[in-house]
Amino acid sequence: MKRFWLFAVYGIIAVTLESTLFAFFPTQMVKFDFILLAIIALALAEDQRGVIPSVVLLGLFVDVSSSAPFGLATFSLLVIFGFIRMIISKISIEIWFARFVWIGIASLLYKVITGLLTLAWLGNTSVVQVLIRFSLPQAVFDGFIGLFLIPLIMKYDDLTWEKIFKPKGLVLK
Repeated sequence: MKRFWLFAVYGIIAVTLESTLFAFFPTQMVKFDFILLAIIALALAEDQRGVIPSVVLLGLFVDVSSSAPFGLATFSLLVIFGFIRMIISKISIEIWFARFVWIGIASLLYKVITGLLTLAWLGNTSVVQVLIRFSLPQAVFDGFIGLFLIPLIMKYDDLTWEKIFKPKGLVLK
């Protein structure tokens, strides 16, 4: 249950940053995707207790804050989570180049799933064309940011409320 509440706080902060401070950084179409990186970190975690509710919650945060059809992000992120869990024994994520590549592949897959579902929902190819045009730069950007952010999210996942609020000890003089 601690993971759920910690990632609820993370999700609120991530969606707020993505939609305000980092909304047009580095460009208008290539943006920070803190939620996708959190899903990848959760999929890579060794302890899988309480992960699915956290993934659904993070997906709901993205669904509520976006103009896409409701449930699109939740479904797409669950597919990404399942994809990484299926191949986790076959990939090496400790090597920085491998982490870069697999995060990029997950980002590309996320864009493909989102584009196909949007096409099926709206029947309009303009959204898919925009997603295809910016999916490769977004995947490279996500891979680069993931090199640094995935280890931080995994350390965040190891936190407990006791570690956060417990005093470190008394200092004697």
